[in-house]
Amino acid sequence: MKKNSFVEGTVVAYISILITKILGALYVIPFYKIIGTDGGVLYSYAYNVYNLFLNISISGIPTAVAIIIAEYNTLKKFNDREKTFHLANKLIGIIAVVCFLLMFIFAKYIGLFFVGDLEDGTDVNSIVLVVRTISFCLLIIPFLSVLRGYLQGNKYLNDPSYSQLIEQIARIIVVLVGSYVAINLLHYSVPIGVSVALSGTVIGGICAFIFLRIKLSKSRLQLKEGVTSLTEATEKDKRIIGKIIKYSIPIIIVSVTQNIYEITDQKLIIKGLYMIGYTATKSEYLASIVVTWTPKICMIINALAIGLCTSVIPFVVTSFTEKKFDELNRKFNQAINIILTVSIPLSACLIIFASEAYRIFYGTSHEGKYVLMVMSVTSILFSLQLVINMILQGMKKFKLVYINTLTGIVINIILDIPMILFLNKIGIPPYLGSLFATMTGLLISELIVAISLRKDFKFKYGNIFSTLFKSILGTLVMAGVLILIKKFLFTTLVNRWLLIGEVGIICLAGVGIYLLIGHFTGLIDEVLGKDFFKKILSKFKRGKKNEE
Repeated sequence: MKKNSFVEGTVVAYISILITKILGALYVIPFYKIIGTDGGVLYSYAYNVYNLFLNISISGIPTAVAIIIAEYNTLKKFNDREKTFHLANKLIGIIAVVCFLLMFIFAKYIGLFFVGDLEDGTDVNSIVLVVRTISFCLLIIPFLSVLRGYLQGNKYLNDPSYSQLIEQIARIIVVLVGSYVAINLLHYSVPIGVSVALSGTVIGGICAFIFLRIKLSKSRLQLKEGVTSLTEATEKDKRIIGKIIKYSIPIIIVSVTQNIYEITDQKLIIKGLYMIGYTATKSEYLASIVVTWTPKICMIINALAIGLCTSVIPFVVTSFTEKKFDELNRKFNQAINIILTVSIPLSACLIIFASEAYRIFYGTSHEGKYVLMVMSVTSILFSLQLVINMILQGMKKFKLVYINTLTGIVINIILDIPMILFLNKIGIPPYLGSLFATMTGLLISELIVAISLRKDFKFKYGNIFSTLFKSILGTLVMAGVLILIKKFLFTTLVNRWLLIGEVGIICLAGVGIYLLIGHFTGLIDEVLGKDFFKKILSKFKRGKKNEE
């Protein structure tokens, strides 16, 4: 393994996560056909609950480990660094087992929460089955996440990214093969087929864990440089555990609060649509589109933010520990600029081809098209908040994390049903109401952070506005070309795979136009650094020479 720079780590993480998310989006095409709409609703319930318990068990500790390890590396406390990793594994084990037991034992009450007051809703026993199946993931994924956090804190960013790709591939194989065999060959019920598919998450986690452990064992001497013995660590166990808990709590609260909102959002959408005359089945279907299915497509946008969160922590911690606030401001702005530069044109592509994109993944849906269009914009704001909160956590600005996140989520919850009722009254699809509520909450929470950092650290945002202008300019030109191509050359092929090829080629052409404009306006050099593409090409050429 070798240590990676901020931009290199971000690019590798983004490419790996992007491939992971594209695979995650594409596998849904055959999977959705195997399990059908009812299975899709059931899958949605299980994953939303699992994400809540997963975030309780892993959202805080791995990130806290990355922050503490980066901090100890900066201070040259290598024994304390290794001791942190050792203690984190013990702590995560206790939390993971408790979360598993809670999810498994209370599965029936979880099912009743979703459908207890609905007539003709999903069978509670089916929800119990899938929730209990996916609960076993909590016995492996937390340990995998701590291992990733350890490597990220040491600035080994590439292998954790590769492990995500391995995890996804293994999971998809089990999901597709398992569900197909269970439902179509063995003729089991859809809930059993969904349960078999959900077990793929466990298999994927095991494969990724084995990969990283092998990498770790091969690089043991490299990682142990400067380490003598855990007994020679200067920090006591109690203090290190206290730091892990202290750094974990805000991350856990933010993640859990977000998951609670997603579950509540699903509940409120169903309730709001039911109030205005939608049937229980239709309400559940639309809620699953908003909460589960369109976000899977939009993960193409959010993948960049996840990649940035992977790479930004050690660099932010180093700058903050050394009190280099100007450098911290540059890292903050660079992270935001990367999000804007990539997310805005991707969002535009999804908006222009919303109908086709939704049809590729799930089939034709009038509602799905409009949800995807609005969700594409929401995803930009969500990506920004994700990265901003990770940077704040690296700066130990936990109070600000609480304030901005809770403010945004409270606004979301308060506005959900009123927005549904309002949009229904003015003739706009009411199921979009929760997304407009989400956008309002995210904008306000991000504004709170910008004002606070400017006040406390004298942060300046001039180059962010410059990047935003150049990105919008390039996107408008690109969008104009794509709209013309769609109007005069697009054939709207019936065959799904040919449609994927056609949309993909057109969007790649659009990206080429955007990059060309970005080159002339200086956008690419400003965001990724001068001669970034030349460096990538030189590495590629060196790789070819080595092969020869």
